[in-house]
Amino acid sequence: MTPQVRRARAVTVTPTENVRVSPRVNTVTSTENVRVSPRVNTLPYFNFVISAASLQRCPLSLAMLRLPEASRGTGPPRYGNNEMIKISHLLVIFTITLCLPVSAEFEIRLFDGASQMTPPYELISGKSYRLVSVSADGRRVPVRWFLSGNLGKISAEPPVFAAVFVGEGMLIAEGPSITRTARIKIVPAAQTIGIAGGTFSSPAGVEIVFPPDAFLTPQRISAEIIAPPGPPLSATHRLVRVIRLSPDKLVLKRPAQLRFAHNAAMLLSGQVATPQIYFWELYEKKWVRLSSRVDARHGTVTTSMNHLGIYTLMAPDIKVPRASRLTIENVVLSPRVFFAPDTHHLTITYHLNARDAVQALVTMDIFDLRDRRVRRLIENAPCYTGPNVAQWDGLTDDGILVRNGRYILIIHARAASQHAVARQLIVVFK
Repeated sequence: MTPQVRRARAVTVTPTENVRVSPRVNTVTSTENVRVSPRVNTLPYFNFVISAASLQRCPLSLAMLRLPEASRGTGPPRYGNNEMIKISHLLVIFTITLCLPVSAEFEIRLFDGASQMTPPYELISGKSYRLVSVSADGRRVPVRWFLSGNLGKISAEPPVFAAVFVGEGMLIAEGPSITRTARIKIVPAAQTIGIAGGTFSSPAGVEIVFPPDAFLTPQRISAEIIAPPGPPLSATHRLVRVIRLSPDKLVLKRPAQLRFAHNAAMLLSGQVATPQIYFWELYEKKWVRLSSRVDARHGTVTTSMNHLGIYTLMAPDIKVPRASRLTIENVVLSPRVFFAPDTHHLTITYHLNARDAVQALVTMDIFDLRDRRVRRLIENAPCYTGPNVAQWDGLTDDGILVRNGRYILIIHARAASQHAVARQLIVVFK
């Protein structure tokens, strides 16, 4: 039977190189002397060559051969250039992906701004880092980026890794033929603040301004983004970010100013809502709203605090009516009985209200039943009108744990010529 011949569309046949094709091998990475044979009984071998020009950018070549039942003669038949063989009995389809030799080696590099980092990579929670994959000769290698571990997220183009949660994991870069990994460790932003005070800044968008004598000895302050310990107050609230400030049991001798970065006013239920800072109360496991001041010009929300812990920025749907004069309202203790003060803190929430004043100077003292002052928690601290919070660690001014018994909390607020006083009974039980 005379073979029927037609022009090949998928490959270009030249007399320069020999390639043998097998249905079991579908990738050839060299164009010289590569032999792959079809393992089909009674089928002859055919010598043909794919030119280097057809290999540009790794094309997909499809060779369709109709082969005779048995081979006759002393050698395989030869066919002309650019020809495809069509013989009557058996159809075999081979798909071959052929690539020009390329440099598959590359390495992962991380950049903090314009500065290249060196491994081991220790990244800061809240900060973003540029990812680059580079070959040995300095060329960029296109790769796909993956992350092992719940540590953050990777943007697609350009590749940037946003470090979020503290922990360890791997950055994975998947190249054309090989995969590279880089071990990373996410740590909190940390800074030592002395007794003279200072400003602590975190790339997570949090800043704390400590006044002089806020603590007796220098403290190592740290901040990290964490998963919310509880849901927002309602469906109309939105958590912007949740930050853990450590040491979380540190009670300040003088209150500090906590400032969250905020890009714009939030829109909730079709209305503009003022974002507020909230504190996570561990005992009752709920968010406590703090009166805050929004600076739209600088994009910040600020509140006063006397302790570290878990804070967030949230947009509430609460509107507080203005009082005709300065008042201290809704003083609440949590827990109601201050038990185990050596391991727990007493959270004191209260509400400042005034018609015209934005801030009031607050002093908070704790007395025993003999009218002796046990502890001054805050003194002339500027607090914003609205809800506020303070904590007591159960210690006296001398740093001694108080005894069991009853104590009197006195809160005094002053705004211009107006004054307000509130009292609350505290029961301590160890």
